[in-house]
Amino acid sequence: MPAKTTYSGWRRILDEQFLSVFLSIGLLLGVLFLMAWQTVSERQTARQRAIDTTGFAITTYGDNLSSILIKADNTALMAAREAVIVPDFDLERHLSTMIKDDNNLVGYILLDAAGRITHDFTFFDFDKTVLPVSEIIARHRDDWIEPAFRATSTLGLKSGYLAVERGIWSPNGTFLGVIMIFLAIENPYEDTPLERFLAGSRMRVATLNTDDLLAEVQSPHIGTTDWFSARQEEAFWDLNADSDKIDMGGVALFGEFVLARKNLDGLPITIYMQVPINSFMGNYDTTRQTALIASGVVIAVTLFLFLQIRIDRKTKRRNERKRLELDKRLQFALDSTGQGLWDWDFAKQQGYYSDNLYRLMEIHHGEVCLTFDSFKDRIHADDRKQFDAAIAEHISGNKPAFEIEVRMHVGSEDQWNWFHHSGSVIEWDRNRKPKRMIGLLKNIHHQKLKRIDLEFKARHDPLTGLLNRTAFEDYARRVHALSLRTNRPYCMVMLDIDHFKKVNDTFGHDCGDIVLKRICDITSRALRFEEEKLFFRLGGEEFVILLPQNDCAAGAAVAERIRKNVCAEPILADGHHIDITISAGVAAHRDNELPDITLRRADWALYQAKNTGRNRVYRAPGTTDVSFPDSETMTNTVL
Repeated sequence: MPAKTTYSGWRRILDEQFLSVFLSIGLLLGVLFLMAWQTVSERQTARQRAIDTTGFAITTYGDNLSSILIKADNTALMAAREAVIVPDFDLERHLSTMIKDDNNLVGYILLDAAGRITHDFTFFDFDKTVLPVSEIIARHRDDWIEPAFRATSTLGLKSGYLAVERGIWSPNGTFLGVIMIFLAIENPYEDTPLERFLAGSRMRVATLNTDDLLAEVQSPHIGTTDWFSARQEEAFWDLNADSDKIDMGGVALFGEFVLARKNLDGLPITIYMQVPINSFMGNYDTTRQTALIASGVVIAVTLFLFLQIRIDRKTKRRNERKRLELDKRLQFALDSTGQGLWDWDFAKQQGYYSDNLYRLMEIHHGEVCLTFDSFKDRIHADDRKQFDAAIAEHISGNKPAFEIEVRMHVGSEDQWNWFHHSGSVIEWDRNRKPKRMIGLLKNIHHQKLKRIDLEFKARHDPLTGLLNRTAFEDYARRVHALSLRTNRPYCMVMLDIDHFKKVNDTFGHDCGDIVLKRICDITSRALRFEEEKLFFRLGGEEFVILLPQNDCAAGAAVAERIRKNVCAEPILADGHHIDITISAGVAAHRDNELPDITLRRADWALYQAKNTGRNRVYRAPGTTDVSFPDSETMTNTVL
């Protein structure tokens, strides 16, 4: 009997030894597999980092460049207007002062209608005889209404400069000449990580005007680089781009490079960026070397680890039982409220995610294991900054907890749902830095969509999709406040379709609705991007356009452009060709005048345009009082 007992003990020990060896070998293989997986994952992460960083760089660079170009264009436009409107305005002195005070502006040239240089001031020397005067004058005399950007190479200047052109017109429509503003494109990010990144990239800036004028500016960090022509580049991009969109451009991997493209808002500018992928592979190379070294270390360490397996097992079983008991209680509470729990350890960069959270995000726990980074990666890129800002505000002590609504990726398909996040830090270190944070997550997608839909319907016209009267009153208050702060006027343009009642009576209301939609489309195409945002339908066939920081002359020019475009495009509705004209009234804001009075004067000007023959633009007087007709008289005239 004792011999049998001894044998059973040795058998048990032998089995445990074999078990330990097998566990050790399995652990070794598992670790090696994980290292290989980590190496591959790091490579994918590096490639994604290259795309994200390049997207951020081109967006940041583009925003800065856009502000410089818009500022230069506004300088040219404002100078041209002031020279025409203000008596005895010293244009040469005004422009010279502005250029000396602005680091980006480096000079100007004024051309009269005959192409003669009347004034010029520059910080650099160049041969004015190479200036294509005839082409410049012809472009702007032929109703050129957009800014023109000219390549510095056509002017004998070095790379890094652009010329912005604007035509000068008198209030009566006489062409007076052209103003050219020269600006330098400099690097605004010196001694920053972004600057060091840009130093390793190859960039160009290209503009395409309606006459296919091409301008290029090389990055100041690199020498000359061979690029495709603008048209070839567009074709190249269309063939090879398979990427996420960034505004009206995109970023994609192509060969050994990251290619990026971005269109600047409101400007005919396209930025191209090309970055070597090797710039982002440092961590991947390090990870690969580390994996090779660690493989040898794991073999040695495994011999020691198997001795601790039994102890670790017992500890894990005990801890697992405690955790399961706690999870059951917590899971019951969360399931009853439809919420998921997350628990972040900032020091370890690890997180715990409840089973209900996996269910809310439609993730199979056994297939996908959320991590600290992968959880945040599921937040929509447009909401990630707000999410981080809300947490930062709580950590800084400004709020006792954080609460925010963001979009998150749900399931494995391209699906996004709205979630409500709330949480707070529950553990701090001795330096008052957060160590641990707990939060709750709840799906509010359906409630959010209903709220967004209600908000949209409350501010938009259901037929045309334009902003309605409620939105107009809100924007009018904002524009009025801006005018008071900047001491610059604003104007309103009221539009009305001539004889619209006759269209409804003759062709029917369905045909009338088509006419309204086509008029909105023609008008929107005639407006610049920033003007289109402030285009409203007040009701019926009445529309209004808000033009911040513009006077009556500018508003009349916009109205005249719209009137001509409407006259030039006959409308096809239900098989009928309908010739439509519009009348417009323009009124500029006066001192101590509320927006509703300005709107009423614009309505009076529209009445005058109707009463004097229709299909015309009428300006409201700026200083004299007018006698408004009664509403019945104005209504009968409009009809």
